[in-house]
Amino acid sequence: MTVNGTFVYVSGGKWGYTSADGETHWSKKFYYCGGPGQSPVDFKAEDLVYDPMLRPIKVHNYNQTGKGKLVMENTGKSLKISLPSTMNISGLYHSYSAAQLHLHWGSEAKPFGSEHTVNGTQHAAELHIVHYNSERYPNITMAFDKSDGLAVLGVFIQIGAFNPAYDKFIKHLSKIKYKDTKTKISAFNIRELMPSNLKDFYRYDGSLTVPPCYPSVLWTVFRNHVTISKAQYKTLTTALFATGAKEKKAVPLTGNYRNPVPLEHRDVLTSFRDGVFHTKYALCGLLRRKFVKNLLTVDLDDVLDIAHLLPNSTRLILEQEVAAQMKTQNKRPSTSSKIQDLAKPALAFGTLLVQKAAEVKQSTVPMDVPTALAKELLPQLNLRSYLACKADIAPETIKYLLTGGPIDVDGNQALMLDPTISGGNNLYSWLFPVWQD
Repeated sequence: MTVNGTFVYVSGGKWGYTSADGETHWSKKFYYCGGPGQSPVDFKAEDLVYDPMLRPIKVHNYNQTGKGKLVMENTGKSLKISLPSTMNISGLYHSYSAAQLHLHWGSEAKPFGSEHTVNGTQHAAELHIVHYNSERYPNITMAFDKSDGLAVLGVFIQIGAFNPAYDKFIKHLSKIKYKDTKTKISAFNIRELMPSNLKDFYRYDGSLTVPPCYPSVLWTVFRNHVTISKAQYKTLTTALFATGAKEKKAVPLTGNYRNPVPLEHRDVLTSFRDGVFHTKYALCGLLRRKFVKNLLTVDLDDVLDIAHLLPNSTRLILEQEVAAQMKTQNKRPSTSSKIQDLAKPALAFGTLLVQKAAEVKQSTVPMDVPTALAKELLPQLNLRSYLACKADIAPETIKYLLTGGPIDVDGNQALMLDPTISGGNNLYSWLFPVWQD
């Protein structure tokens, strides 16, 4: 994947797609390429998890028709079109602005060049529309190596009907035959490069698909493909060279894709149910807040009223806790660290979160809980997808559940509960949604 207008690599580090400098050699020069959380992956049916809380991606200002020119470049690894930052997407936890788009493809003889695959099936090509977290970073250069830095939209491309939108740039490829050549093309509607249905997609935490392979990408790959004609695909796979105009040997730019890597412990979330056998247990916004409030006020009886929405294992823990409390005392249980621990599995944060909570409390190094999660747990639990897609619980709420009590800016214990719970005067909004649209 390209970033900041070109493919990113460490100074002096050469790489490519041939046997001599291909992906099997990348990790020798680029540490992250051999690490966890890499992309692309194969979307295997047994790894998919339907998540009813995923929100559709919405694109804004994608229609650039009549808005001047776009710069198209042969980077030697792909063709890349720079995009204005006024283009942006919503539906994620942060705001993301567009930076550029590029493609990966096979060859005329082997029309299989997508990076992501579905149950082992590879498409002819794949389009990537790259966005950076403009809410937290001023530009893509600052964002591309950060864990929450990038959001990339992936579109599968198959050979079929002629596509007038793709022809907006394919017909100009002869102007950028050689590496590092550029041309300007008329701006057009980028939305038309995507499938009409944006509601069905795969979502997972991953990485750049080229060196240095930073694990900084929240991927959204659409389920439905688009088509280009056989003639268009031939032009795409034969018009460009990976070498410069003055180099003695002209090397065709073909097969510029990375093969799928192991998914490891990550989940691939889907916004569609059909064909998916696993379901992510997640409460909707209002029920989640009610659930958290009940836990914080130790009202387990009310929690059990909506326990049917929880996984069986979590519901069993709650039922056992209530039974134990009723047995020892004929009244509502009092606040305890054990009760607060119940919130962790109930909110789908996983068993490792309990361990990390203890580490955070014992650590002598100043570190807030979200940072600790990002550094230690997110690669293991895929929590960034969980939080980025539907985190209607604010960081202070998570901090409360992890540390046993809220902490204000001065490090002192402070009443930060919602006024409807406590009747306090401190009007914090940390129990309310934090969506960005």
